[in-house]
Amino acid sequence: MRLLLSMILMVISLSIKGQEFLFENYSSEQGLSQNSCYTIAQDDLGFMWFGTQDGLNRYDGKEFKVYHPQNTEGNKLPSNYISALHFDQTNKQLWIGTIRGTCLYDTAGDSLLLITEKYPYASLLLGVAPKKISSFNEDEFWIVSFNNGLLHINTKTKKITSYFNDVSNRARVTSITMLNGKIIVSLLNKLFWFEPQTSGYKPIPVMESHKFPEIRELYATDSTLWIGTITAGCFSVNDPLRKDAVPLAFSMEPVGVGSFITDANKKLWIGTRGSGILHYDPVTRKTTRSSHNKYDKRTPGKNFVLSMYADRQGIIWCGLSGSGIAKYDPLKYQFQIISNEPTNEFSLPDNMIFEIYKSREGEYYVGSQGSGMLKWDITSNRFISFPGFQKPGAAINTVYDIDEDDEGNLWIASWGGLIKFNRKLNQLQFDTEQDLLQARKLYSIIKLQNKDSLFITGENGPIFYDLKEKQWKPCPTNPMQENTYIGRYVYEDEKNILWICTVGGGLIRYDPKQSQFRVLESVRKHTFYVRHLFPNGSLQWLSTDNGILIYDPRKDSVLQTIKPNPSTNSNVCYAVLEDNNGQFWTSTNTGLYKINRKSNNIQHYNLGNGLSFLEYNTACCYRDTDGSLLFGGVGGITRFNPTQIKPNNFSPPPLLTSIRVNEKPLRTERSLYFTENLSFKYNQNFITIYFAVNNFSNHTNNRFTYRLKGLTDNWSEPDNENIATYTSLPPGEYTFELRSSNSDGKWSNEMTRLGIMIHPPWWKTWWFWLAALIILGTLISYFVVKRIKKIRNEATLKQKITETEMMALRSQMNPHFVFNSLNSIQEMILNNENQEASRYLSKFAQLIRITLDQSSHSFVSLRNTIDYLERYIEMEKIRNRHFSSHITVDQELDLDDTLLPPMLIQPFIENAIWHGITQHSKEITVNVHFKKEGAHFVSTIEDDGIGFIRSMEEKKNMQRLHQSVGIENVKERIRLLNEKYNIQSNILIADKSMIPAAKSSGTIVTIRLPLQIPEI
Repeated sequence: MRLLLSMILMVISLSIKGQEFLFENYSSEQGLSQNSCYTIAQDDLGFMWFGTQDGLNRYDGKEFKVYHPQNTEGNKLPSNYISALHFDQTNKQLWIGTIRGTCLYDTAGDSLLLITEKYPYASLLLGVAPKKISSFNEDEFWIVSFNNGLLHINTKTKKITSYFNDVSNRARVTSITMLNGKIIVSLLNKLFWFEPQTSGYKPIPVMESHKFPEIRELYATDSTLWIGTITAGCFSVNDPLRKDAVPLAFSMEPVGVGSFITDANKKLWIGTRGSGILHYDPVTRKTTRSSHNKYDKRTPGKNFVLSMYADRQGIIWCGLSGSGIAKYDPLKYQFQIISNEPTNEFSLPDNMIFEIYKSREGEYYVGSQGSGMLKWDITSNRFISFPGFQKPGAAINTVYDIDEDDEGNLWIASWGGLIKFNRKLNQLQFDTEQDLLQARKLYSIIKLQNKDSLFITGENGPIFYDLKEKQWKPCPTNPMQENTYIGRYVYEDEKNILWICTVGGGLIRYDPKQSQFRVLESVRKHTFYVRHLFPNGSLQWLSTDNGILIYDPRKDSVLQTIKPNPSTNSNVCYAVLEDNNGQFWTSTNTGLYKINRKSNNIQHYNLGNGLSFLEYNTACCYRDTDGSLLFGGVGGITRFNPTQIKPNNFSPPPLLTSIRVNEKPLRTERSLYFTENLSFKYNQNFITIYFAVNNFSNHTNNRFTYRLKGLTDNWSEPDNENIATYTSLPPGEYTFELRSSNSDGKWSNEMTRLGIMIHPPWWKTWWFWLAALIILGTLISYFVVKRIKKIRNEATLKQKITETEMMALRSQMNPHFVFNSLNSIQEMILNNENQEASRYLSKFAQLIRITLDQSSHSFVSLRNTIDYLERYIEMEKIRNRHFSSHITVDQELDLDDTLLPPMLIQPFIENAIWHGITQHSKEITVNVHFKKEGAHFVSTIEDDGIGFIRSMEEKKNMQRLHQSVGIENVKERIRLLNEKYNIQSNILIADKSMIPAAKSSGTIVTIRLPLQIPEI
């Protein structure tokens, strides 16, 4: 058949088989901005980049970060339609092509750049829509555009060269690649080789005699050029520059081919535009297909492939039209899952599996919950049901255990009773015993090695079944029936001892020679529930609800307890097997665990490793002769060969992706990956750190551990959470340290570190404390000096007050007053006025005592003051009978609560009596009045003598001396009291002649004191 004019065809003969590749799918449900992915790239940090019709996406294994012209991260994107991506390893920048121009992403700055910000001479690219961006040499980039031909950018010479930019060809350039060091470019129907020239390249047509169907994509593998077309599949040609080069048509449907990629096994992946993904093995020349199956989520989401990319781990990413991304991880689905397939009538009909058994002749049988026993062709994965188990809901449909007798018959322990399967006749025979409880609800069965008998356990205890007599035989008295211990699995050792794994009794030993059952308390003290036993030399590995117990039957001792998942509350182990590498595998409620006895390393396998279910069933396991292990559970059967499981050796260091401070995103000048230190204010101490590790193989099983040195030296418990939060961090220097491990538990060699400084508030800084200490020292010195000065002043003041009080006392006790008083009393005695002399002598003595007593107090009550004045006046009247006196007190004053300094009033009364009279006027009246004026106590001493002005003139010398001792002393006392107690007291002496309203001569003395004096 002629293909488009004169093309010579050599068709590769191949057969396309069913799919062997399983995928993970990502779409907008996982955060992708849009579900048509046109281009894919990976940067130097390992982030995956996906260009869609509506935004650029960066994926870190945890989440998609979307760059869009309408958001802050992507505001420099020329358009939301991303058409091409290429990462420049030399300059560490991502070239981003959109339908409205090109821009760059700088990994160091974690930011987008306009193309002219990095390359000012490249303004032409602002308006060019790239279809493909490639680079084959350092400093050289090629852009296949939609409508501007082919552009060559030389960043070293700062030159842009256009090819095929004429009107007829500018929209016809489709792809570019490099084959054996030669650049090959395709137009719609033609191929060109770009020959290097001194000043650039020269396009040279190749294979001119062949007109291809419309070419979509070019791809080079070794020496072969692959050509994908829009409608006619694809072609291959070895060394297209040879004159005799002939394109070979690849045998496939006539569909479009839009992308190629080569995997780690050198298989060629062909992405079609409607027929899924083809996988071509150039060695075997066979092809398999991966296509969408709506019943299997592990198949590609759509059959229309837009782009493909192989990352640094060998993972293949496929961009699909309308369903996002399909990811093929060669380490993901290494476990074969046998389960029900709705469209396959020969698939496993019931996913709840209780038993996996292989007969001596190599036939496989499966015990299920609702479909009875099934025969399994393990090669084709076809299951055959037996008519006897087809009655829905029948108790016999629940099969827990299978064993084989010496004649090749299978014996089945079912919930409905004992069943015999004659393999020769392909016939089921059901036991008809109805009255024996032990013959119903059976869990385990074993054909005894040296007896023609079965040992069976069930809901109602153990029992024997004699194969010759076909009769049930009771067991000796045993703790299983007495305590309702339920046997779930039985193992017979080389000494014919039966080891019974029970629910409630732990492990029970039965010695048939002695017909004796014994509960092993050494095991039971660890757990009441033992589900399976695996013999390992002289030891026994027990699967229990408290992990794996390694039991030594010779010593009747548990040597070790292994808890596969100590971080959770569940340590139920259903079964355990040893593989050919000497490592042990146990099935649990959370998947499978591999235990390395030598290193004590435990590796977990779960949904992230390709398991389709996590919960397994009691004692449901089998180790095949080829080393394969089989475990049955709630989702079917898991089958794998441990020696063929590929390890995950790739474990890159983790990366910090973002930080939030006080619940707000932190913006940094440089990318966090290249930031060594961050500093914050004292109130920016609520910090949340987000991180990831760009390891996309079984990525859900990546683990992180971290610590904040300076706060704690303890590492966090490893888990897959990628957030670390610290609240109310005190000021200080910290180092955040982060480590990650891959799905195999291999930790990264490098540790990620970030220095964090929380600055103290200004009042906690060293310079503030230094200044505060200086100020405090100065203040202390100031107050100490001031205090010393105050103490000195107070001492001086106290001394002065004491001196004035002594002066007041002396004024009271002056020799003139004492002499005259005693002389008057003596005169009374000489005149035989003994009684009167005795009375006055007593009053004189009381006055002297009161004077001495009041002199020891700073303040005395008004009552005591009045009493003292009355006694003094009475004594003065002995000497001078020419005066009269009156003392009055306002009712508002409290005589006991009103206080005033002692000996304050008396000098003014004395002064009025002795200096207010003359030779011509010897009669005088002295009035003393105490009253309250607001918050003050006022004392007024008024006389009608000659006044102090006239008195000073007549008795100038004597008066001056007396006043200086008496009245001046009182004034000094008032001044000192004001200073000591911080009060406002005063004395006012007025001559009546100076008062216009006065009707007589004399003197008025007014003393004003506060009613409340502090510190008394």
